[in-house]
Amino acid sequence: MTTFEYEIEIAAPVERVFAFDSTPENWPRTMAGLRDFEVLSETETGSKMRATYKLLGISTEVEIELTVVEPGAEIAVTVDGDGMHGETRNRYVAVGDGTRIVHRAEYEMGDSLLGRLLEPVAGRYNERQLRAHLENTRDLIEAEIEAETAMSA
Repeated sequence: MTTFEYEIEIAAPVERVFAFDSTPENWPRTMAGLRDFEVLSETETGSKMRATYKLLGISTEVEIELTVVEPGAEIAVTVDGDGMHGETRNRYVAVGDGTRIVHRAEYEMGDSLLGRLLEPVAGRYNERQLRAHLENTRDLIEAEIEAETAMSA
């Protein structure tokens, strides 16, 4: 199993960051490896989705479930696909006028020989992809705020 943690700060209030990141329709904008994304169902506490995730040039069909663990403060996302299972948790913490996202992910590539051989490389690839997702989230939110500020000036 591969585990990693990453923190990022975004110059926006927690409510805005949480709303953006807990809206699955935003994920294809921030995750380059996510394709054919479809929301299957939504409830008060989460969503179920289906997508194609491109990992090391290999497309894998995945089922994704978002659960709001604590409204405005934490989400959990599970990903299940052929030979791959993972869970991420994002915690949203106010830092001054901004937000720190504390991201923790655990992934495993399955029990097959190929899965065991690919796990170290796939783990590093997933880590880069999820770090880029958080950085892209930050960049999009901060650009939206900058555009809103410029329009109101």
